[in-house]
Amino acid sequence: MSDATLRIEESPVSDGRSSRPPSADSVEEVVFAGRYRIHPGVVLPHLSTTTARAYLTHDAEDPNRKLYALVLDPKVPARLTAILAAKDIPHDALMKPIRWGQVDWAGGGREEIVIILPQPPGPPLLQSMDSTTQYWTVREIKRDFLAPIMDLLRRMQEDRLTHRNIRPTNLYRRESDGSVVSGQIYSAPPGFEQPSMFETIERASCPPISRGIGDLSDELFALGVTIMVLGLGFNPVAGMDEGELIQRRIAVGSFNALLAGNKIHADLAPVVRSLLRDEEHERWSLPDLLNWVNSGRVNPSQPLPVTRADRPLEINGHPAYTARELAHNLASDWDAGIKFASDNAIELWVDRSLKNRELSKEITECGLLGSSGPRKMTDDIRLSRIITTLDPTGPIRFRRMAVMPDAIGAASSLAVQSKELSGDYTDLILGKMMSFWHQTQPRPKTWMLTASEIVDKAANFLSDTAPGFSIERCVYELNPALPCLSPLLKGRVPLQPRELMECVERHAETGELLFDRHIAAFLAARITGRIDRELHDYARASGDAQKSMAQLRLLSYVQSKNSAVVTKALFKIFLDKLQPTLNSYRNVRLREELLRDAKKAS
Repeated sequence: MSDATLRIEESPVSDGRSSRPPSADSVEEVVFAGRYRIHPGVVLPHLSTTTARAYLTHDAEDPNRKLYALVLDPKVPARLTAILAAKDIPHDALMKPIRWGQVDWAGGGREEIVIILPQPPGPPLLQSMDSTTQYWTVREIKRDFLAPIMDLLRRMQEDRLTHRNIRPTNLYRRESDGSVVSGQIYSAPPGFEQPSMFETIERASCPPISRGIGDLSDELFALGVTIMVLGLGFNPVAGMDEGELIQRRIAVGSFNALLAGNKIHADLAPVVRSLLRDEEHERWSLPDLLNWVNSGRVNPSQPLPVTRADRPLEINGHPAYTARELAHNLASDWDAGIKFASDNAIELWVDRSLKNRELSKEITECGLLGSSGPRKMTDDIRLSRIITTLDPTGPIRFRRMAVMPDAIGAASSLAVQSKELSGDYTDLILGKMMSFWHQTQPRPKTWMLTASEIVDKAANFLSDTAPGFSIERCVYELNPALPCLSPLLKGRVPLQPRELMECVERHAETGELLFDRHIAAFLAARITGRIDRELHDYARASGDAQKSMAQLRLLSYVQSKNSAVVTKALFKIFLDKLQPTLNSYRNVRLREELLRDAKKAS
């Protein structure tokens, strides 16, 4: 597969009809990249996700090729890193994207972002997480499931890429030999599509978009849950509320909570138990699992006992017996948590009931600023610090947000859609909560340095409130596959500055000038070169004429970097806006020369 097949493509509009309709009714086709014929009337439910609908697709140049198209939710960033990296992973257990980009959809002037993928070579291991199947034998789990998927994960790890989408509904069994292949991992951020049961407690405690990139230990946890489901032939916690399940897992451990009293094969039980350890350093590694697959020997890890209080600390009817339970309860009812943290009740309980004087001291110190802390201590920052101190490996929890540090980029796409969440996100970053989280970690993680660099980048933009900066700039800088989300675009989803300038020019033909904070930030994040000075000039402009001049300079620079985009209508709008300014020039020769050149350009 060449690089060209994975570049962003803008497809011509198709107004033709399929000569061989996929159903009894005639269904309009959408032609993408000049060759892929998407059938909007034929949905493939078993390949659709919570955010992306799958449609039958045919390749005009290879009619026997079985394909489908995923139409993405434009507000949920695709995994561009995975899309680009997949082509270099020579493994047949991974379905690789063929092409992706935007396409004009069937009528209405609407655009969609699509990914073209090969159809799986067999059925999913489970049609849904509520369905049942014939239970798998230990031999089948080792040979057909673990052997190919473990090798795939090893290969992906070499390319520093995580899967984060391992579950029976996204795994398919080849009809030819029974081996398992992985479904797609590209349409949403890591862990976004996963039911929370396949996520570790830390990541399951976050909204789907905030679960993070993760590492091999997270993959092994998902493998353990999948082994359990296959060994039983059904999902033992089907229908259980996810919030209730999280509380249950925190109280009794993931293995006991997820198995829910069911009996699993004696040869599988110790394996699943070792993969579902809630402490990462106690969880099996890939070599441990490989050793069991090859030899059948089990060396189960021995977990350290969790310290439980002899007397619970209760918040609004929810008792806590462990530090992690208390952290969860404090984060679940933030206002009550603020009141509870206003005195020394937490410190006293930790000291006297958990008998941990050192932890009690650390909680007391959460209200101190320190050299690396925020400029000002607030009740929200203090409570967030207390929660992190109680549950250091858990997510950063701040008011309405819960985010793993390696999901800071993806979480911005949720924050930008709500004024309240934007404020929470900004205060979390500028309140130095990432630095505090790092300081509390008992063990370093491979992704921590990258996460810190992303937070530093976000902080630079969030500290500037000018148009083209702040939360809007964050979301486009940190999510390179996200289209411009400006509400002015009305159904258009430009992925590149060139495509956005084409939208702006089309609207200019009707006399409308498209420009808002989203458009400014999108151009600043995606354009070659920098327009920060022009953005600040626009922010400082005091009057319509100055603002128009700043906009003109900004858009002229963008257009110069995309010279194939003709912007005569846009230029005419600015000419009309600035006509009074040109007329005010006292130098007649200069005024006439400027007007002549301007009219010639338009």
